[in-house]
Amino acid sequence: MAVTLNQVVPWGRTLDEYRHLFDLTAADLEKRIVGVADGPASFNAEMHVLGRRVISVDPLYAFAAEPIAERVRETWRNMVDQLWNDLDDYVWTRFATPNQLGQHRLH
Repeated sequence: MAVTLNQVVPWGRTLDEYRHLFDLTAADLEKRIVGVADGPASFNAEMHVLGRRVISVDPLYAFAAEPIAERVRETWRNMVDQLWNDLDDYVWTRFATPNQLGQHRLH
């Protein structure tokens, strides 16, 4: 069965988030990196600006950039609402609230 964009909830992360999530060092970032299921993460683009190379693979990339961006705008509020519902299941040190995280995802 083919995946359609209306079945996807894209929720990407930044280079800074990846660094903290995976405890990446400067030496790690010099290595060859494959990002799997990165979705709309800016990690690859930010690494490219730094002169580093990342190969990202995700079925989401079968879709053009604007439809992906539109899907992010359509789904982010629902994601934030779900985070509020499960607030105690997450550690809120990098972002103070689900709203702050949601705004970060949009930019």
